[in-house]
Amino acid sequence: MALWKSARAGRVGVAILALALALATSAAAQQWTELKDGAFSIAMPGTPERSAEEVTVNGTGEVVDQVEFSVTLGAVEFFFSHTLYRKMPADLSPVQMLLNSRDGRTGHLLADRALTVSGAPAREYVHEEEGWILATRAVYADNTLYQLIVVGKAGVQTAPATRRFFDSFKLTPPARP
Repeated sequence: MALWKSARAGRVGVAILALALALATSAAAQQWTELKDGAFSIAMPGTPERSAEEVTVNGTGEVVDQVEFSVTLGAVEFFFSHTLYRKMPADLSPVQMLLNSRDGRTGHLLADRALTVSGAPAREYVHEEEGWILATRAVYADNTLYQLIVVGKAGVQTAPATRRFFDSFKLTPPARP
């Protein structure tokens, strides 16, 4: 009987290893698409859909365009947006803008840390809402808020594709004449 349990455990272990290898291989084989703009570059895990919507800024009433890109892979969505704010209050610092962005999210805050991306202030935070995890990296530079969001189930915030997506974002220095 012990031999059967040992053989069964070995088969289960091999099956788990094969599944992990298949998932790692499919993630590595994923076609990443690089988006470049005069101000930034980012890689997304597939060909993104582009959309734009007008948003009204709380406090100033300014209507701004938020440009969005998204890719859905199974039950995980990768979302990138950038929004240029032209009339921000003079006393609103970039750090406070990032805190407002974080605090404006619904759900329970699970993690939060300040960082810099290409020399600009940034925050990375994780919220849980109704069983979904929203992992966000927000960067504020040159009156523009950049948001990278990955939505999925528990563990999505540390998944290799999430980390690659977040780490691929770079601000492009302006060209010098």
